[in-house]
Amino acid sequence: MDATNVYEKVFASKNPMLAWPGDPSDRTVSSMQNGLAKYAPGVDMTVRNTATHVASDEMTAQQALERLATLSLLAGWIDELEGPI
Repeated sequence: MDATNVYEKVFASKNPMLAWPGDPSDRTVSSMQNGLAKYAPGVDMTVRNTATHVASDEMTAQQALERLATLSLLAGWIDELEGPI
């Protein structure tokens, strides 16, 4: 299973392995859970995959910082999640 599939499974809307804290029926909690279910695989496909699979182009310092900020944001949200993992 690749990382994109792992993210999709971990943040699934129904029975997620990791969940945003709070009442799942709360609009903000639901939005965060659904957003993470889309954001995490999207980050993996657009930031991580392009950095590892496209070796011909070097990133500028600005591009690298933007990608690092994107990954940092995801990591910060993951730190706030609750679950058995």
